[in-house]
Amino acid sequence: MGANKIAGRILSDDIKLKIKKLLAIKQNRRMLQWKKQTEPYCRERYPIGINLIGDISAETGLGQSVRILAAIMEKSSTPFCVKQINSHGVLTHNDEAWAKKVEASVKYAVNLIHIIPGTWAKDYCGLEKEVLDKRYNIAYWLWELEEFPDYWLPCIQTVDEIWTPSEFSSNALRKKTKKPVVTVPYAIDMESRRGKETDIEGYFQRKYFGLPEEKFLFLTMYDFISVSERKNPQAVIEAYVRAFPKEKKDAGLVIKVNHVEEKKLAQLKERLKEYQNIYFITENMTRKEVDSLMNAADVLVSLHRSEGFGLPVAEAMALGKPVISTNWSATAEFTDEECACPVDYKLVQIRKTAGPYEKGNYWAEADVEHAARYMRRLWEDRECAHRIGINAKNYMDRHLTYEYAADIIKDRLKAINGQGK
Repeated sequence: MGANKIAGRILSDDIKLKIKKLLAIKQNRRMLQWKKQTEPYCRERYPIGINLIGDISAETGLGQSVRILAAIMEKSSTPFCVKQINSHGVLTHNDEAWAKKVEASVKYAVNLIHIIPGTWAKDYCGLEKEVLDKRYNIAYWLWELEEFPDYWLPCIQTVDEIWTPSEFSSNALRKKTKKPVVTVPYAIDMESRRGKETDIEGYFQRKYFGLPEEKFLFLTMYDFISVSERKNPQAVIEAYVRAFPKEKKDAGLVIKVNHVEEKKLAQLKERLKEYQNIYFITENMTRKEVDSLMNAADVLVSLHRSEGFGLPVAEAMALGKPVISTNWSATAEFTDEECACPVDYKLVQIRKTAGPYEKGNYWAEADVEHAARYMRRLWEDRECAHRIGINAKNYMDRHLTYEYAADIIKDRLKAINGQGK
């Protein structure tokens, strides 16, 4: 066992948080010194357009977020290029969808930097001076709690404004800065992502994943990188067990896990050891495989404690799937009883720090019994499930579009082009 893991087990949450903040102070000091050496935005120095900086090839939620931003820019004919910055950790970088846009150097006036606040100080110092000089720097951040951590506030000093994909994230940041904070939501377009080489619909079918054709399948998806305590897969399992206390031959639960932590996975399997219709999928997948898995399921379930946006929920809805989702944080902005199954919750205080989510803050604890009733209802009433799925797709097609996001970006670029010397 590594020294970091040993220390993590021995030290109290308070001590670990103090160490984290001391390290942040040191990194922030270096970051702000680097910021002082950069030259302010000069409107006439570079052509208007966007340098999208982030990990666009990573097979993670963050990588998908960068790719969606690239798609919005391309669909809106916004001039842009991509600078690839690898995220920290052991990740696969096999998504080459935007490889043609990756450049060795940036060339436009605006930097849109999609790097998480937790590594911002370190990664900002790794950006070359010519990348930052005389450009308008925008951070694209997601945050999943109502309070943005104070020890990340120095990161805001390094940018001219901040974009986020949800009002929930934007409001957390607006509490802490007078700089512009703009909500630029994701565009959710599943149609254009379909392939032509799979089947008539463009998706892999259940057989491809080893899933039964005849069962009504609930799907939950999460990544241990995203902090499993926040994604809360245990609640989905508990809801399924309550909905079907005795195994139903025509119902099943699919649990898709990325970047597996074996100990936590074993705990999930232990809770379900008496059930046969449980299907764990732990292999990392291509984007097409992930989309196909969502399309193959009957219902997506996300009993998260918090979300900065909730891509799986939105994407499943765009595929015409009913979703059962905690009715708090960013997902509540696009789910209601007409187009989804919003689950009641109680706001609870975080008792133990998990990743960047410090104890003392608040997040939602989904009502498992309410979620179980939704599961049972959708399983029993297939017409209801179909109706909610159609409403979900219609909502996504009307609201989370390329046109809507692109108009926001174009308006901001016009405003930025009027600033500077």
